[in-house]
Amino acid sequence: MKTQTEAIREGYDIDLSGPGRPMGAKGRYPKYEVIPLLTDMEAELLNTLGLIRTLLTEGTPTPEARNGVVHAIDGLLSVARA
Repeated sequence: MKTQTEAIREGYDIDLSGPGRPMGAKGRYPKYEVIPLLTDMEAELLNTLGLIRTLLTEGTPTPEARNGVVHAIDGLLSVARA
């Protein structure tokens, strides 16, 4: 699935009005493509998990890397609590 930012960059119109998952649409009726999109929180979670995975696979993390991951987790938690 694409993030909302990726979808906009690729020319999709974004619909956040309905309940549930955001959708992206490209084209004109009757020939248009509709795709499900990641919510902002899902995209942030995937980004944070990627950072954690990188940190764990690279061996002993530097203080800067550790701080970056902690900052990303704090950002994710602030979105989740908002």
